[in-house]
Amino acid sequence: MFILLVSASGALLAAQDQNQEQDPTSSEGDSTQLTEGQAETEALKEIRQPFSEIPRPPDTKDLQDRPDPRQPDPVVDVTAYPEDDGCDWAWDDRPFQERSEDAVRGMTCHTLRWFDGWFGDKIDYPEDQVNGLLTIGADYTEKFGFDPRFRFKVRAPTPNMNQRWDLILGRVDEDAFITDTQGQDQVFYNPGLINRGEESWLLGLGGNRRGKGRQGWDWSVGLRLRTPPVPYVKLQWYYYKNFQEAAELRFRQTFFWRSDDGFGTTSRADFSWAIGPTDVLRWEAVGTFSDVTPGTEWYVGQTWYHLLGDRSAFSLLAFARGETDAPVSLREYGFNFIWRRPFTRDWIYLSYGPSVTWPQLNEDSKREISLGFGMWIEMEFGNWVWR
Repeated sequence: MFILLVSASGALLAAQDQNQEQDPTSSEGDSTQLTEGQAETEALKEIRQPFSEIPRPPDTKDLQDRPDPRQPDPVVDVTAYPEDDGCDWAWDDRPFQERSEDAVRGMTCHTLRWFDGWFGDKIDYPEDQVNGLLTIGADYTEKFGFDPRFRFKVRAPTPNMNQRWDLILGRVDEDAFITDTQGQDQVFYNPGLINRGEESWLLGLGGNRRGKGRQGWDWSVGLRLRTPPVPYVKLQWYYYKNFQEAAELRFRQTFFWRSDDGFGTTSRADFSWAIGPTDVLRWEAVGTFSDVTPGTEWYVGQTWYHLLGDRSAFSLLAFARGETDAPVSLREYGFNFIWRRPFTRDWIYLSYGPSVTWPQLNEDSKREISLGFGMWIEMEFGNWVWR
């Protein structure tokens, strides 16, 4: 299955290169173009952090019509314009997209700043460092039916608690987040395969990576917000390595504990290779062992990611997943195609596409083809970083 995908992508690339060689308008001699290695590096960078280094929406306040406090006009009451609060938002005459992004960021900022204020106010809260991602959409498959998707993830500093900690708040697939087995929709450059676990609100504290190198430890502790709350602890060792300019290896070993499910560990590795300025191949393998599984839950996948103009892209994923020592060791395999493009703004993305899978969850059921389709919108606020 994976060999066929590589062969297909190679054939397409060869055809593309042939067309480029025959193009008489090619600007091969243009010194302003990126070198081959630089272009491949940019391809890896764009699919890893699509929201970074793009024009941001206007400031939350339109100050053009306000008087300059350095040159106060005695006729104008300048007290009508108090100092701006970095967490505030305004429903002004800007487009709906900017107002929505500003409102989500503002409400989140006020909430997290209020939480940090419990521990004092000696350090001014850095409102501009609140960032997050909102996902709204749905998937449908013949086997599993309709699966609505509403996910909300936020990271924010806690300067009055400890400058090395981040506050984590989100509505996520709780099992996938804690065990570090997030599906492909949780990673921008490999979208598509949905998580079918239960979504819950999580609140936690985590060690941030600011100033860290390409290897080290991350941690987080928190609560699954239920009645009664369920605490969890997660410790991760991560390692990144670049091979020349066109390839990178990422590895994470996660140790976790939950009060209801006990201990467990997850090994996760992926290798990304930019085979050209617009094409990236990615291989991924995940294995999880815990107190509640008789064997090891595993997942393997290969994705071909193709960059288009205007920050659009599509991906083709071939995957398989299962569990050792289970009555059915191969639970599901199949393909997923996703088209992804900015939607009215560079910080809003629309994703949609079909899937075809062959699931079998137990011995009594028959493995049959299951067709599906998914569509969702992602909106960034602040300076969201995928990791």
